[in-house]
Amino acid sequence: MPEKELYEHRIAKLEDDVKHLYSKVNGFAVANAEMNTKLDSVLVTLGELKESIQAVSARPAKLWDKLLFAVLSAVGTGLGAALLLFLKNGG
Repeated sequence: MPEKELYEHRIAKLEDDVKHLYSKVNGFAVANAEMNTKLDSVLVTLGELKESIQAVSARPAKLWDKLLFAVLSAVGTGLGAALLLFLKNGG
């Protein structure tokens, strides 16, 4: 009978070890799922930052376009006024 008790003891010990390992694996799976959620959040935030940076970097180009349009409008107005003045004076 001592041999049977020895095996029962070893089986009980192995069952406890398996339960312990299972709980660790389960804990790692939960931690991995949480990490994936955080990583997804970081990736979304990174995408938003990238869009914001593109919008900010496009702003100077829009300002240059406005400036160029204003200068061309002023030159056109000046040329139109000069032409009208020239025609009024008998050209």
